[in-house]
Amino acid sequence: MRYAVPAALAAMLVVLASGCARPEHVNPANRALSTPSSASLSASSEPAVADVPRPSAPTAPPNGPTDQNKPTGWIVGTVTAGGTGPCYGLETDDGVQYALHSTAGTRLDRGARVRVKGTPSRLRINCGPGKLLDMTVAEPLR
Repeated sequence: MRYAVPAALAAMLVVLASGCARPEHVNPANRALSTPSSASLSASSEPAVADVPRPSAPTAPPNGPTDQNKPTGWIVGTVTAGGTGPCYGLETDDGVQYALHSTAGTRLDRGARVRVKGTPSRLRINCGPGKLLDMTVAEPLR
C-alpha cells in the first residue's frame, strides 16, 4: 500500500505530460499522421496576425429564430388551390409544391399562372401539401 500512492501519482504525471506533447498534424491529402520537422516549426511558417481573417461585427441582434428569416424570393408556378385565402396551393414547373398562406384576401384562380414572393411561415397551420410559405406578394402572369 505504501508504494501504490507514489505509483499512481507517477502514472498521472505521465498521462498529463503526454497531453502537453507536440500536436500531431494530419496531412489532408492522404490522411496519414506525420509529425512536423523542426524546419516546419520556424516562425516564418506561422501566419502573421494581420493574415488571420476577422469576422465582421454584427449590424443588429437577430430578430427571433434566425433559421426562419431566410427569404425565398420569387416563385413562378400554377395555382392548384385558389380562392380568396387564407390558404392557397402552388406548383412550379419543376413539380415543387408550395402551401401559401396570406390574410390579405388576394384572389387567386385555380389554373392561373402567377409569380409570388414569400417567406418561411412562422405559423403552424395546414394549408395543404408542400412547403408552407407566408405569401407577401402575388402577381398574375399573362
